Amino acid sequence: MSDMRKIDITCLLLLCMVSAASAQTYDIIERRNSWNAGANVTGIMTDSITTSYAELYGNNRHGDFRNSYEAAKSWSAGAIAKSITHLKGYSLTGSFSFDHTSGKNMSGSMFIHPGFYPVDILEFTPGRKDLQTYAFMGGIATDIAPNWRLGGKIDFSAANYSKRKDLRHTNYRLDLTVAPSVMYHSGELAIGFSYLFNKNSESVKAEVIGTAETSYNAFLDKGLMYGAYEAWNGSGIHLSESGINGFPVKELSHGAALQLQWKGFYGDIEYTHSAGSAGEREAIWFKFPTHRITSHLSYRFKQGNKEHFLRLNLQWSHLTNNENVISKETVNGITTTHVHGSNRIFEQDAFFANPEYELISPRGELRLGTELSTFKRLTTQMYPYVASEKMLCSRTYISGILHTGRFDLKAVASFSTGDFTEKSRTVETATEPGNPPYRLTDYYNLQNEYATATHATLRLGLRYHFNRGIYAEVQGSYTHGFNLNYIEGSSRWSETIKLGYTF
Repeated sequence: MSDMRKIDITCLLLLCMVSAASAQTYDIIERRNSWNAGANVTGIMTDSITTSYAELYGNNRHGDFRNSYEAAKSWSAGAIAKSITHLKGYSLTGSFSFDHTSGKNMSGSMFIHPGFYPVDILEFTPGRKDLQTYAFMGGIATDIAPNWRLGGKIDFSAANYSKRKDLRHTNYRLDLTVAPSVMYHSGELAIGFSYLFNKNSESVKAEVIGTAETSYNAFLDKGLMYGAYEAWNGSGIHLSESGINGFPVKELSHGAALQLQWKGFYGDIEYTHSAGSAGEREAIWFKFPTHRITSHLSYRFKQGNKEHFLRLNLQWSHLTNNENVISKETVNGITTTHVHGSNRIFEQDAFFANPEYELISPRGELRLGTELSTFKRLTTQMYPYVASEKMLCSRTYISGILHTGRFDLKAVASFSTGDFTEKSRTVETATEPGNPPYRLTDYYNLQNEYATATHATLRLGLRYHFNRGIYAEVQGSYTHGFNLNYIEGSSRWSETIKLGYTF
């Protein structure tokens, strides 16, 4: 019996054992307070509703409309609990979650979150991969004076990722965010300030068990699928270098955020600067600083027992990646690393906008909006060759929930499309240029088609509320892609079952 079948049967048995009214769901209560979209945890005290829930879930995904690193068939199971609690003089918020995801015949990117860093490593031998993710969040806010509030929030997640077939690899990822905050409030006016610190890191450790008849190759993507393609333990891939444990990447960020609320209006702006690097000790292969600006704007108003929300979320970032020129010298058995300089090999400007409208009423909820993303990328990996790319992606969505008796009927529909243009040129030079950098063209075409392909998704769900806050839910979704040239298939299916408790 498959692992997914065991999980489904267990959930169904638990469903049969529960004995037969539900309050507003946690996500609605969380979303209706605009401060929760930003970094300032003291904003939870602008609301007074206490809510918590715990949930078990299982999910199954299958179909060929997928990215190069995704599995044709995969399953996941996990648990999640969240709470917002208001007590006399202070408020608390927290969450905990665990997820296990497994897929067969997976290859492509070796990273847990492909695209998170400006460099990537790809391998090409299909095999099973397992990902486990643990996360918790905790925050507290308290009144320290008649018009002042003080609080702090910590958000932590850890993940481990493993592949069980050569080329094997094991990944460990950590992500930590700390945000101490303060708020001044008087009547319908509130002003807040937060300091932001984040550290994230990931290490990819590759190995081959036994003696292989053929060498396993890997590809180091340095931008737009230009990079080094060779044996996985070659010097250009950096997976097997003396004195370095795998391929380590990390990023440290510092920043600040300012928040303002007046009556039904809320707005914030955040700025962070990140210093990222790949390598360790003296052998730092890449350095990639990033500037990010994020803003959340919203307006809330009421009409009788209905609440309306207008939101606009914005984000801009500028990233540059510099590759160091490194040499090693061994004298009397001691190896010294020398950094002779660096070359700018990649730049990216990204912009994201998400206007949204939401209606919350006793009979149900309605959300509709558009997500718009633009990317400008430039790679100058090897002089005098230059390649640039402009990409535009959009997603329009509408979702609704209808409350009828003990049932919640859910539906989500979305339509996504995009386009990209690429230009390549050779800078004029007095000498004869060498061979251009290697490009993994097939994966570049597949990756860009998946990002910009026209596709539609429909998701339907049904939740039933038992007595004492217990609920069960089933969901199903279908995605269909149009006019595909490189992706294997046009369909993707997903089924989910949930069992939860609201308190």
